[in-house]
Amino acid sequence: MEQEAQRLEHIIEEAHDGKIHLSDNQIHNLENQAKYFHEHAGHEETHSRMALIIIVSLIAFQFVLLWWKRHHYRSYQATTTIGLWLIPFLFAIQSGMNQFATVWAIFTILNSWIIYKATRKPLHHMTPKIVYKWFWVIYQISYIIGIIGYFMMFLTFMGFGVSEPKDGEEPASSGLISWGLTLLSYGIYFGILGRDFVEFCTESMASTLGYYTKEGFPRKHLRLGVCAICGIHVSNAISTIDAHGHLQPPVVLQPSPNGAPIEPSIKLNCGHEFHEECIRGWCLIGKKDMCPYCKEKVDLRAFKTNPWDTTQQLYLNLLDALRYMIVWQPVIMGLVQFGFYMTGLK
Repeated sequence: MEQEAQRLEHIIEEAHDGKIHLSDNQIHNLENQAKYFHEHAGHEETHSRMALIIIVSLIAFQFVLLWWKRHHYRSYQATTTIGLWLIPFLFAIQSGMNQFATVWAIFTILNSWIIYKATRKPLHHMTPKIVYKWFWVIYQISYIIGIIGYFMMFLTFMGFGVSEPKDGEEPASSGLISWGLTLLSYGIYFGILGRDFVEFCTESMASTLGYYTKEGFPRKHLRLGVCAICGIHVSNAISTIDAHGHLQPPVVLQPSPNGAPIEPSIKLNCGHEFHEECIRGWCLIGKKDMCPYCKEKVDLRAFKTNPWDTTQQLYLNLLDALRYMIVWQPVIMGLVQFGFYMTGLK
């Protein structure tokens, strides 16, 4: 590193003497690099040791988190959701990112009202539909914003709108890729946060009705023809799921009085009936793959009626995977940096 620092200092001297042409910004960057190489000269072994510590820490914390999630899921999920909600906001406040802080505040206020509705006792029979519809809208908006941001970055990488930069100027595409990265980050973050909020609301609403419990038997007996998600009777237009996991067209057992519109219902393989909107929200939005009453597994293929549903389900799985990077990666790196500070490693 000492030789590299001397080489950079030689280039800086030639720039000051006018032998080579460099902008003030380029000279400043070279000076910072030379200073860094001087400070870390002879530290190659220390840096290798620090890199090994970081790798081992990431692997070890992964096992700790998996054990925590398996044996104490509620506390793990609550801690993850709180961290996902607060850590980016605190970072934005510290970094002066007022735009993100404003969007975060609006998102929090709107979802606070939805969470308030979902935790009321007694639960209104329309609340589950309102909650699932709201978070479906949140998901769709975040999905579209993320896709737009991705394509903006993709177009930049393909060379669209990129012009040759002049001396001391940034490339013309820097604004496009910056906006693309911002939109992609917004779509992913608020999509993940909405997923955690709806999971909390789903379990809260189901537990309030009494037809669902995390473990053991439900508090209330489910009567025939009652939807265990909203607590009201299902319609007479019943769809069933065949042996191949395909949803069959509804069969109207009895016409609705006064010609009122009939809300479609679905009968699962376990025999329990639900409003189609309720069970779709429970399975696809609420991240549940089982009957809320008897906990028998539900084939999610029956609810993917459109070709794009599979793609969106993959996007939802991606959001769940990225939660680790947003919440726990900064925590782990912060603990490692604190350990370096306490031991004097630089």
